[in-house]
Amino acid sequence: MIAALVLLVALVAPLPSASPTRVDVLISAGHEGRPQSCARFPKHHCNLGASGEIAWTPVVADAATQILRAHGIGVQRLPADFDGRYDAGAAVFIHFDGNDSPCSTGASIGFHRAQDAPAAAAWRSYYGRYFPFRFMPDNFTRNLSNYYAFRQVHAQNGALVLELGEIDCPAQKAWLQPRLAWEGAVLAHFLANQIGRKDVPDPGPFAP
Repeated sequence: MIAALVLLVALVAPLPSASPTRVDVLISAGHEGRPQSCARFPKHHCNLGASGEIAWTPVVADAATQILRAHGIGVQRLPADFDGRYDAGAAVFIHFDGNDSPCSTGASIGFHRAQDAPAAAAWRSYYGRYFPFRFMPDNFTRNLSNYYAFRQVHAQNGALVLELGEIDCPAQKAWLQPRLAWEGAVLAHFLANQIGRKDVPDPGPFAP
């Protein structure tokens, strides 16, 4: 009888949730993998991003990943939609902004926790040395502050949505387009610094 009760409890008890995957750095390319992944993640609304964004974000993400891994830093490289939970040293979700009124935005940063504000300030200071267009206020839209992936990723040194510029603005698009791999190098340097690694170089100003 006791054995039967133990078996019954085991059958009806909820399974413990899987432990988070621990990584040095997590990099997600915004909108990558869509629309193919949309059916599995209906709550994500299947946003395909601004025109051209879905092609650009993986280029930046892959460049950053390659540099960090070459320096022995563990990277969880993810598309837009993913399963599981992660504990990371630092995490970024890469995007380019789009706008129905071209050139009304620029670069921007989103974060959910107040403790991630220093990481946002560090990115603004660093990227602002190079990005010649406007920076929007942090969390200037709810999509930034309540980004869906924040529910799956905890990052000790900052989990940030990074809009690297407005792709619908011709001037910004022309500046960004030849710099995608360079943007990855900038991002790699920033992420390495966030986790205390000082050996990933700052690429400096873009050189064609």
